Amino acid sequence: MLDGKVAVIYGAGGSIGGAVARIFAHEGASVFLAGRIGATLNAVADDIRSHCGEEDTTVVDTLDKQVVDEFVDSVIEETGRLDVSFNLVTYGDVQEPLLGISADDFKVSLDGL
Repeated sequence: MLDGKVAVIYGAGGSIGGAVARIFAHEGASVFLAGRIGATLNAVADDIRSHCGEEDTTVVDTLDKQVVDEFVDSVIEETGRLDVSFNLVTYGDVQEPLLGISADDFKVSLDGL
């Protein structure tokens, strides 16, 4: 179903994000893993690499719109397209695309972290 697709997964170092990344890769997608903590991203990447697929990891500050935009641009520059953008970054109950959430609103959900 995802064979040959290019997918970005924000929050890929977490439990759910890592599971999504593994499934996407298993289904044939080239996955670009984005998150705050390089060590957790690398653990997911190592698992994907050893079992089933292509991956790339990048530490991305999702609170910085410019950084997110630059990351997306780099994926598109490398692959020629972006088919799936999957956001697992916590933001309460707001159901918006990552770039549709203001940085100020997004920061509110992280104050307790």
